[in-house]
Amino acid sequence: MIKKLKIENWKLEIPTKRAGFTVLESIVAIAILSLSISGAFSAVQQSLSEYIITRDETRAFYLAQEAIEVIRNKRDNNQLNRIANPASPNTWLYGITQNASDPCYFGRVCRVDAVFTPPSLTYCNSSSWGNCSYLKQNQSTFMYGYTTGNTTTFKREVQIESITADEIAVIVRISWNKGPISKNFMIKTFLFNWAGTL
Repeated sequence: MIKKLKIENWKLEIPTKRAGFTVLESIVAIAILSLSISGAFSAVQQSLSEYIITRDETRAFYLAQEAIEVIRNKRDNNQLNRIANPASPNTWLYGITQNASDPCYFGRVCRVDAVFTPPSLTYCNSSSWGNCSYLKQNQSTFMYGYTTGNTTTFKREVQIESITADEIAVIVRISWNKGPISKNFMIKTFLFNWAGTL
């Protein structure tokens, strides 16, 4: 038995739909991926920048609060000394603004150094803001002062205003630079002659 061979016409078919990406599709995919990655980096950069600003503002607040506490402590010690020794000529503002020679006399700008015991007040040779020297931070104790340590970007200045014979306003201004941007923070509190006239 003889088989018949049948010859068929075979055609080579090339599919018109190709699998894979075209160059245009690849470019669009890369662009979308790049935008999403740069957006994430931008968010991280913004968060870091906000953290640094918040950190500096927090330091400024605590530096201002420290100066107010030094003045308040001096006032309280003066009051306790007056109660213990009523014949003393020193008032509740002794060493602060009692005499025209005091460093923080009304209208003057002075600086507070809390590192010393007792803390020191120093006149900044001016009645306007911006003339006090920069604070330094001691790298072993991390305390801020004016004698030892690395110079920081913070300036702490204090000015005292007379409200009445038994009331003063203590204004503390902290200023600092962050790159080309100058920042400042001011806090004002009122102190009273709580012991009254002795």
